Amino acid sequence: MGTVGRHRFEWTWIGTALAAFLGFVWLAWALSRGELTIFDETLRARLHSFATPLLTLLMQFATLLGSQPAVLGITACGAFVFFRKGRRDAGTLLLIAIAGAELLENVLKVQFHRQRPEPFFDTVLPGSYSFPSGHALLSICLYGVLAWLLAAHRRDSAKWLIWIVAAALVAAIGVSRVYLGVHHPTDVIGGYLVAIAWITTLRSVRGRIGARNA
Repeated sequence: MGTVGRHRFEWTWIGTALAAFLGFVWLAWALSRGELTIFDETLRARLHSFATPLLTLLMQFATLLGSQPAVLGITACGAFVFFRKGRRDAGTLLLIAIAGAELLENVLKVQFHRQRPEPFFDTVLPGSYSFPSGHALLSICLYGVLAWLLAAHRRDSAKWLIWIVAAALVAAIGVSRVYLGVHHPTDVIGGYLVAIAWITTLRSVRGRIGARNA
């Protein structure tokens, strides 16, 4: 990629990070004014109306894949494999992405201290606050970064498959949190926006460092 193309690509990532950040700021502002209450309640009720025993089982499995133990376990295994294969940059990037996501989740939850909604299916509510959704944030940071790293040296068809699987998994995890009633829809959206801002910032920084070392 030429210099002009590289710079344009970097600005695309920077613009995406800024757009996600501003989207999160607007969402937090709208929530503070109670402007999205009807949206949250309507979507929660709509998802709950599709409930079946099988769907509930699938949603419980999906939400497990976005839980902190699963995310930390997969991160540790992924980083170990990358280091063993000599891809130290990839392993380090994965660890930084998840460490930053954990920090952002904890700081933002305390900052906004939004209470969780009433859960469905007798689901046990986590002890943490509701906004933004940690499952949504962590799932993008884990599966999105893994897709980015794994697709980097693959053929076009394989790249698409990796990204489609990652996107489907992230979407399923987010939907599961609302379906089970442990989050408002806007919590999930907020988690996605924070994750996108964080990951695209990392992508931009990594691109600049790579360009300087080239």
